[in-house]
Amino acid sequence: MIFDTLKNKDRYTALHPRFGEAFNFIEAAVGGAYPVGTYELDGKDLYASVQEYTTKLTDEGMFEGHEAYIDIQYLIAGLEAVDMAERTGMLIRIPYDKDRDVAFYEDTDKAMHALLEAGSFGIFYPNDIHKPGLAFSEIPVKVKKIVVKIRL
Repeated sequence: MIFDTLKNKDRYTALHPRFGEAFNFIEAAVGGAYPVGTYELDGKDLYASVQEYTTKLTDEGMFEGHEAYIDIQYLIAGLEAVDMAERTGMLIRIPYDKDRDVAFYEDTDKAMHALLEAGSFGIFYPNDIHKPGLAFSEIPVKVKKIVVKIRL
């Protein structure tokens, strides 16, 4: 798991050959006010989703994990809490769905907590189980977010 702001994106482009393209899309989407929807950047190998929603209470969220993709989650507007944990030892709630590249996990008391503010991002690798979209201090707010999916 990595959390940072977009101004430091160059620190991370060497971690994966597609991170540069992913951050370029994020910058263009923020500057160009892309509407909600899915954008194929390189077919299913690299695509992005622009989302708007209201954050949810902690007990309404579920931990999720992916096997085929890395997520870069960038917050355009709002404030969102994210819980996360390592996959090791997590109990599966809903088994892995290969078509959707997601499995859901039971809550854990070993979760770490982070905060995404407008202009910040989180990078989640397959071992990084995460529960995004949570209301900070249990106060739901509207957010606008970009999730870029990068195939491993």
